[in-house]
Amino acid sequence: MIRASLDRRPGRTVALLLACLACVICLQWGISQGASMPAGWRVDPSTASQAELSMLPGVGPSLARAIILERTALGPFRSVDDLARVKGIGPARLAALRPWLRVEGAP
Repeated sequence: MIRASLDRRPGRTVALLLACLACVICLQWGISQGASMPAGWRVDPSTASQAELSMLPGVGPSLARAIILERTALGPFRSVDDLARVKGIGPARLAALRPWLRVEGAP
């Protein structure tokens, strides 16, 4: 006699389904955010608002706030590379952001 295996832990199944749903929502949100940026759209981190900075790929409200706090404390960014002084922006993130950034008056 063969018994069908039943998962006796429905909480685990529900958690897995919720995790999958969260992933789908996050992916869809990321795709729609990227698609909403027009070609050639660039942001100057020295003058951009928190909302504008948050539209950048990989930048959420907290990182946008950190960028604003950094420029308030130490002055405007003179180049895109100056963003590396912001905690949370390392070489990989800076490389991903570079196509979306411009600094007025930078060489």
